[in-house]
Amino acid sequence: MRTGVFSLILFVTFACTSKQRVITVEAKGLNTDKLYLCEVISEYRGIHQAVDSAVLKDGKFVFNLQEEIPPELYFIGDSPWHGGYVFLDGNDIKLTLEDVTEEQMCWEVKGSPLNEVYRRFEKVLYDETFGQIKDSLNALFYEARERQDREEMARIKNESMPYYDEGVKRERMFVDSYIQENKANPLGIYLYYSRVFQRKDFPTEEEIAAEREYIQSFGEMAKVSSSFMKMEQQLSRYENCAIGHEAPEIVGKDTLGNELKLSDLRGNYVLVDFWNSYCHWCREETPALKRALEHFAGKNFKILGVSFDRVKKLWMDAIHEDGSYWDHLMLEKGDDVMERYCIKGIPHIILVGPDGKILAKELRGQDLIDVPDQFVK
Repeated sequence: MRTGVFSLILFVTFACTSKQRVITVEAKGLNTDKLYLCEVISEYRGIHQAVDSAVLKDGKFVFNLQEEIPPELYFIGDSPWHGGYVFLDGNDIKLTLEDVTEEQMCWEVKGSPLNEVYRRFEKVLYDETFGQIKDSLNALFYEARERQDREEMARIKNESMPYYDEGVKRERMFVDSYIQENKANPLGIYLYYSRVFQRKDFPTEEEIAAEREYIQSFGEMAKVSSSFMKMEQQLSRYENCAIGHEAPEIVGKDTLGNELKLSDLRGNYVLVDFWNSYCHWCREETPALKRALEHFAGKNFKILGVSFDRVKKLWMDAIHEDGSYWDHLMLEKGDDVMERYCIKGIPHIILVGPDGKILAKELRGQDLIDVPDQFVK
């Protein structure tokens, strides 16, 4: 819903020193006394992390940054979840806040060539992937849902699918072409990181090496961006949990409250199942895990359920409801196992050998029998 129209001129001025930059915001009519400059963790999911804030003083907001911020997409708003995206590339820029809705702030930007290229990308991508048609169909779907008209909801969903399927194909082609056109600058590598890299997995050393070689093909300006640095860091983490490497230790409490570690199961082939009680697709794998346990009965084969649950009762109830009677542990709050294993979503099931090394990753369904069958004697 539209809540107001404001005119906000944002003057972004970068100091000449190498260790400090100053961003000055001159605002009139904006109903806030604080603005946030946020790093974009995931544009797709709308996740932003504030790196600095500025309070209104003498009609201005002033950010004094102790370190240089790399050329990158940022989010500026009155909170880390309400604002608008700006591609800062080191030039002085002026932003005009033309409109504010409950969802976002809409900026007009002058003085940042990369930001202009980014805005063109967003506009053309929206048009190329049937954005207006999909928005209209979505609105009709939500109206039908409000009326609880299931027949109409099904009709709209079926009508929408061809647009979504074709839109995905067009998005891939358009994004790839835009990345290639901008490989020399930070925008190209940001688009690659946010729309390609983050959706990929690299289970083997060969795939990691190939990916590292590819990102090195971007220009020198691109390599000073935070996107490049994030990819290098993530590839290093992938190396630590690649197939053939020793599985990082996992420690938690079993169903009786005793400490249980992955290394306690050394000498066995272990299917490690990362899951939680409220993950539908995780629990859908339980029948296949049961079949695997029966198939390898009497052999040095075990299953270890590693739960991200925070409420023990929900975890225990799920185990009993599903009859998943094998080794289980619940991780302690704050455990970084998801990062150490480069897990982007669950269920995530891997096979670990008797020597503690990872043999296979991303196993589902029949693979839970077929892949261990290649190793278990």
